[in-house]
Amino acid sequence: MRAFLIAFISFIVTTGLASADESCPPLTMMASLAMTLGPDGRPYIPVTINGTPETMLIDTGGVFTEITKATADQLQMSTHRSSLQFIGTNGDVSDRSARGSLTLGNLTASQTDFVVMTDLHGIEGAGLFAPNFLHAYDADFDFGAGKFNLISQNHCDGKVIYWPAQAVAVIPIRLDDVGHILLTVTLDGENFQAALDTGASQTVGDLSGVAERFHLNPGSADTPAAGRTGKNGATPFYSHRFKLLSLEGIAVSNPEVALIPDLMRRSTMERAANLEGGTRIPDRSSELALPEITLGMDILRKFHLYIAYKERKLYITPATGPAPSATVNATAGTKTP
Repeated sequence: MRAFLIAFISFIVTTGLASADESCPPLTMMASLAMTLGPDGRPYIPVTINGTPETMLIDTGGVFTEITKATADQLQMSTHRSSLQFIGTNGDVSDRSARGSLTLGNLTASQTDFVVMTDLHGIEGAGLFAPNFLHAYDADFDFGAGKFNLISQNHCDGKVIYWPAQAVAVIPIRLDDVGHILLTVTLDGENFQAALDTGASQTVGDLSGVAERFHLNPGSADTPAAGRTGKNGATPFYSHRFKLLSLEGIAVSNPEVALIPDLMRRSTMERAANLEGGTRIPDRSSELALPEITLGMDILRKFHLYIAYKERKLYITPATGPAPSATVNATAGTKTP
């Protein structure tokens, strides 16, 4: 999939920063890692898996931390069939897990179960680091300085802006059952539920929902075919340039959105229908569906994002250069993710 450009980004709301409160513990850095954007525009960090240095994609839109089959084989990790099946956005299904150690800076998990991913995700590194670990911390994406920080949640609500910032947008978020970050966005005057997904190279819309809402004709001059997705590239997707995307004081003008069929929901429903004797599991197809809008890295990379999972808030400022580190306490020793 090709990357899309943002014509203009503006901050409408300015929130004054609260003064320091002696009753609040300072922010405590649990891990601070160099973060680079790969050729796919997605953020990668250095990790150690089974004692071997690797890189992983940070994927707020994932569910479980995953590893590629090639990496599992190379590191001679023991694999086993999982009791659960994991369905990706391409409709791909994985039912195998691998066990090994995972280290990020000072954080170490000696026995981690990784989902063994299929080959449809185009991962540049060894796998992806997902919300099953992320939600236990505050996740700080400083795209301007190239830093990813995991910060302790033991602090007072709202006391998180440690970097110089004149404009701050504070956005309420919701978490679904698998830890995806959901928020409301407005696209050309229509409200949609959106997911914040650092694992997506570009901003995506559910083809059927978005096209129907705006009466778009996939394949027409203003909504042309943009590529193919899914297994063996069998499914076409499209793109459309909208006028304005906004959320809680942030406005992005002329965003180009990829419109993709919901292969995840299709795969879920097909597998349920094929169960012997009919469906034997609760109908959760609505939970295993592509979000109406997925905010991808073509937009997110322009900001400094602080995700306060426990507080259920997203703090956003424009991306800047390196921030002073003295305002955040560092930890020493070994912790467990």
